[in-house]
Amino acid sequence: MNITSNHRILCPSLTISHNKDSRNFDFITSVIVCIINGLLVLPTTFLNLLIILGILRNPYLRKPSYLLICALAFTDFGVGVLLQPLFIVRKVALFSSRHDIYCTLVHSGNILAHLVCSPSFFIVTVISIDRYLAIRLQTRYNHIVTVKTVLKFLIGCMVSAVAVTLARLQATKPGYMGIAAALMFILLIVILSCYFASINTLKIHQRQMDNIQESILVQTAQYKRTLKTLLIIVFSLFLCYIPFVGVVIAIAFYGRNKTLTIAWECTSTLLYLNSYLNPLLHLWRCKELRRSCLSMLRSIWHYNE
Repeated sequence: MNITSNHRILCPSLTISHNKDSRNFDFITSVIVCIINGLLVLPTTFLNLLIILGILRNPYLRKPSYLLICALAFTDFGVGVLLQPLFIVRKVALFSSRHDIYCTLVHSGNILAHLVCSPSFFIVTVISIDRYLAIRLQTRYNHIVTVKTVLKFLIGCMVSAVAVTLARLQATKPGYMGIAAALMFILLIVILSCYFASINTLKIHQRQMDNIQESILVQTAQYKRTLKTLLIIVFSLFLCYIPFVGVVIAIAFYGRNKTLTIAWECTSTLLYLNSYLNPLLHLWRCKELRRSCLSMLRSIWHYNE
């Protein structure tokens, strides 16, 4: 089982940049990350499927902001149902010396990981922009940001994800990862900028709240809660993504070695953890969504009795 003690060139026929030195993999680390991912598969899949059905089955929730949450849940569902099982099977294939299977999974895993995770990052960015527009535009928001507008943005996210995936397939050197890290860093800056712009806009609105209707006060309170929810989601995103981005940058500069390979596997698992945290945070912070999901579960329970 300890195949990493002997030097072996892994997947020499693969042109995409990947870890070719078997000695860079640590067996104990691989076992630990496989166990963690195995434990996360079912709750990640179930919670995100619950979010998807809870939104799509409830006409009241078919609004731009909830459709974005639904789209994010779709990508997170893909992590639970595709990427994490694939990650585990790939590791088992490597340490079972099934190198043909391992190489096939490395190639397909790279494609799927970029197709699933790239939209997730773009969608969180769009959610941040959406929340800023909701606070900035207020009553004009519903006229400007429509379901049709959101669908166009989501199509743009998918096109961008395909472009990132195609670029990954053409990358033959670790330097590509520096470009990927730069893109992720830019999106993180956009997310942070939207958050701070939202805070600033909300403060301006509060200073104009002397002689306004009670309904506007209630709406402002809702914006505050939305902003707090966004802060929690952004914090979760940074907690799970920043370590991975740091490792990606290090690999781009120093190449692949055992230390960075171990770090990459650990931070990749942290990345997948975000797909479990997202539905939990949305269920915790969004009352309407939580009620819809609980109502659906009760209906299923009574139907099976």
